[in-house]
Amino acid sequence: MIKNIIFDFGNVLLDLDEQATFERMNELLDPDKCLNINEEVFFPFERGEISEEAFFNRLQRRSKKVFQAEIYYEAWNAMLLSLPKHRVEMLVELSKSYKLILLSNTNLTHYRKVMKIIWQTLGIEKFSNYFSQSYYSHLIHMRKPDLEIYKFVLHESQILPSETLYIDDKQENLIPAQSLGINTHCHSPIEDISVIIYKILKDLNEE
Repeated sequence: MIKNIIFDFGNVLLDLDEQATFERMNELLDPDKCLNINEEVFFPFERGEISEEAFFNRLQRRSKKVFQAEIYYEAWNAMLLSLPKHRVEMLVELSKSYKLILLSNTNLTHYRKVMKIIWQTLGIEKFSNYFSQSYYSHLIHMRKPDLEIYKFVLHESQILPSETLYIDDKQENLIPAQSLGINTHCHSPIEDISVIIYKILKDLNEE
């Protein structure tokens, strides 16, 4: 029986347009200077290993020319859309029967912006209240799909893999979880998780 649900945040609960940021960054950055940009810029920022200032400085040094700081900030946040109210209502309903956990690869800039969006659109001051635990990569200094982050969540949340469902929109993030015995579902953003979640749970509980 499933007793725990681990939710990814972006493209599962929060609507994203990752292509918007990708296109904006392509306009700003010099591809010849970005060969190792994931390992040197994006991933360290997601793990909270570098500051927000250092992150934008590293982007600036990889640009076609030096742009104003606000341009990088807007480009980086362009992907962030909204959290529909009905998904919050889903969380409220699910929390009556399941332990809910949030596990997100994110960074300080996106975290601040998303919490501002949720406050302005839904009046929710503390989104973490909807979960038993919330794990953000920049705060725990680990990121998906590293195996250690899944072991950490299981240990800290005191949950069993066999009783846990993990939902993420990226298959590469699910493979390590599966190796630990966690039940997984690869979510397509074209579907609404609030519509299909109960069928996913029903099918797992009937296995």
